[in-house]
Amino acid sequence: MPNNGTTFEFVSGARAGAGGHVLIVPLASKPKPPMQLLSQVDAHCDDAVSELVDVGALGQDVGHLSHTTRSGVYRRIVVVNLGESKKLSAHQIRKAAACAAKWLINEKIKQATLWIDGLFSHDVERPVSEWAGGMTLAGFRFTEHKEPDKDELVKVRIKVASDDKAYIITKMPKIREAVTLAEAINYARRIAHQPANVINPTTLAAEARRLARLHKLKCTVLDYAQLKRLGMGGLIAVGRGAEHKPCLIRLEYKGAPRVRPNTVLVGKAITFDTGGYSIKPGAGLESMKFDKCGGATVLGIMKAVATLKLRCNIVGLIAAAENAISHEAYKPGDILKMASGKTVEVISTDAEGRLILADALWYAQKQCKPTALIDFATLTGGVVIALGKVAAGLMSNDDTLSAELGESGRRTYERLWRLPLWDEYRDLIKGQDSDIRNTGNKRFAHPIVGGMFLKEFVSDNVPWAHIDIAGPATDENDKEATGFGVRLIVDYLQRRLP
Repeated sequence: MPNNGTTFEFVSGARAGAGGHVLIVPLASKPKPPMQLLSQVDAHCDDAVSELVDVGALGQDVGHLSHTTRSGVYRRIVVVNLGESKKLSAHQIRKAAACAAKWLINEKIKQATLWIDGLFSHDVERPVSEWAGGMTLAGFRFTEHKEPDKDELVKVRIKVASDDKAYIITKMPKIREAVTLAEAINYARRIAHQPANVINPTTLAAEARRLARLHKLKCTVLDYAQLKRLGMGGLIAVGRGAEHKPCLIRLEYKGAPRVRPNTVLVGKAITFDTGGYSIKPGAGLESMKFDKCGGATVLGIMKAVATLKLRCNIVGLIAAAENAISHEAYKPGDILKMASGKTVEVISTDAEGRLILADALWYAQKQCKPTALIDFATLTGGVVIALGKVAAGLMSNDDTLSAELGESGRRTYERLWRLPLWDEYRDLIKGQDSDIRNTGNKRFAHPIVGGMFLKEFVSDNVPWAHIDIAGPATDENDKEATGFGVRLIVDYLQRRLP
């Protein structure tokens, strides 16, 4: 796989060398760090940290870097502000770690030592692991289509140091797990970033097969002819106007073959969305390559679960299509017959994601026997209006599943906000010449309308959650994918392990 940015390798402080001449010291600035803690780190750097603290150099903001020099083993000492101790969270640790990582990259420093005692003096679960994950995520830069930069820093080795050597030995496996998870998130980001001339339904299926070979997953791809035989009128209609026809990708991981729970994930992968005949405006159209972020999230989760060897069973389905305009493309007013047998009148060809997800959700229930069914999609602009980039919209037919996902969102800072699926909203998609419409005629409750549409294709006795990631799937400027959802679902699965 092409290199995209800088990778971080973490090694135990028990190993000789490999630490370089730079010492990274994470510290909370409020209240002032305890004297004992300062004395411990000062012993390694000739009182440099106390000197920075005493002159107020730590600053106020999380991630602020203060820097000084010495003539000893560590010639450069960098203190990274963790902020206020009582407000410290895993998210803040990752944010601070990202600032340190970017500084190392900009300074082209290949080796550094991380003094971790300032991290585990706080009430945060797995703080050193969160730091390692934060640095790894910060190293991602999508550069594979640029000319190689001979000066680019490809790898940084971080020596993990502590006054408690036994602590390091016990925590190294968790650090490696955190890096593995972050690498899976970066993998999902890489897939999301690929332009439409690189990733289309055919090449996305090829990537899924490659992933399956690497991680011993089972991969099945239903091609256009098979979709027709299954009567997947939604997926077929959305993708038939493109040169590369739609497909349904199925990945399976069986880490606990003797247990019943089987989580099925469904990802929307519109590899490029023109809006179809309900064409989108030209401004920002290039960002529609990110309309496959739901599918990329599913790929990232499958990679993470397989690499971490979690004892769970999981199926990942990706509905892949390109919403193009041609003489074969579907049109407003068309009435589609879905795989479930329901008919749908197309009000807008730009409400295409729900059409491909509906057929995939039907397939998941018929063929995969889910005990929990979760879909990810950049489904509506309305959810961005409602929640911005801060949270994803959650809609569900099951309070227990919704609560479990909400708790994982809180723990991972991939936050979810539940929206209702009350019966009154169904009138917004009630059909006139068909069973239902793919969107309403009024500008009411857009995210909920999308959820209500999908609910039509899910049995009441199957616990299901729809996660609309249109906001947090990309950054504030819609220029960089975040891999939202990978950390969320890995946490959800880990907390349910037998």
